[in-house]
Amino acid sequence: MNDRRSFYFLWVSQMIANAGDVLYIVGLIQLVYLSSGSVLTLTLIPLTITFSRLIGSFLTPLLLHRFPLRQILLFSMFSKIVVLSAVFLLKDVAILWILLLVSIIAFLDGWSTPIRQAMLPELVGNSALPQANSLVAISDNTVNLVSWPLGAFFVAQFDGGLLILVTIVLYILGWLLTYGIKSIIFVRKEIPSLKEQLSGGWRYSFSNKSIRNVLILDMLTAFAGAVWISAILYVYVDEVLDKNEAWWGYINAFYSGGFIIGGYLFAKLLKISGQHMIMVGCFVTSLLTVWFIYPHAAVVALVISLFLGIFGQLQLIAQLTILQTHTETGQLGHVFSVQSVLVMGAFGIATFLFGWIAETYGITSAFYLSALIMLGTGFFTIVQKKTLIYSK
Repeated sequence: MNDRRSFYFLWVSQMIANAGDVLYIVGLIQLVYLSSGSVLTLTLIPLTITFSRLIGSFLTPLLLHRFPLRQILLFSMFSKIVVLSAVFLLKDVAILWILLLVSIIAFLDGWSTPIRQAMLPELVGNSALPQANSLVAISDNTVNLVSWPLGAFFVAQFDGGLLILVTIVLYILGWLLTYGIKSIIFVRKEIPSLKEQLSGGWRYSFSNKSIRNVLILDMLTAFAGAVWISAILYVYVDEVLDKNEAWWGYINAFYSGGFIIGGYLFAKLLKISGQHMIMVGCFVTSLLTVWFIYPHAAVVALVISLFLGIFGQLQLIAQLTILQTHTETGQLGHVFSVQSVLVMGAFGIATFLFGWIAETYGITSAFYLSALIMLGTGFFTIVQKKTLIYSK
């Protein structure tokens, strides 16, 4: 690794921030559902978060060549602390005010993901990228494994507002640790025009077949994956499994546990090509999603969630590694900005669509559509397999 110390500071600070992201969303979902009782209203939370992140990611290129990447992360995290404090103080006001504050937090979050993905190759080098991606994936999903059931237990025993206060403390800790990351600078002496800053990354991304095809895969996977949002699972647990809120946490925990196992397996299966990882992930996910509709027993749904996480993680890390290794250093931030916009745009549209389908035609119809999309994504991988390889 080129700078192991900075990598570890990035890894730990983002892991803590990710824990906070899960906990505050759990708290908000409980508060909103108790006040509205509507599935469609509940989906406004992930929908607001998704489109606000999309806008933030789209505008990220305007920052890349003006400020060191660490400074962007520090400003983003400090601002989130301030805004989330306002959410805590105003949690009893109308839902529209809460959504406005949440949208600001998500907008700031939109900078974080493309910047972290751009930092990784600079900190570890291409040769260590698969292992670094695997480690980050394992830790991120370990956080999810702990945070979802912990959050569900917390809101069942106490209050969603108190969970938001815990998140503020976590954000402060993550912000302080970010100071340990070395300053990575993509600053240019001559700043391109506004149009070039916003469109250059898109032209670059779609002129490279490998990058373009991974972005299409990311977009399709995100669209299909929107069915697994917490709001829909919350209703699935109630209507299909006939269980309480604790099982909502259990399903998320098993899914995250599968992601941890998948991250570990990826590091052990580096000899398997990227296209085969993606192909198997798509087809198995499609099959398991159909099975998830008719689990016959709640414990079976947990086992299915575990394997969905395993195969989903193998697919996603393979796609990420292909994208990173095919992208020039100076374009990393731009490409991951494009990726974030496409992924969150697809996810946001699908969130509303799946929420509407679940409310209009029932929960099972939403899962059938997700399975069909993943099946089509698998066939797309077969057609484009020659472009889906790791670059040296």
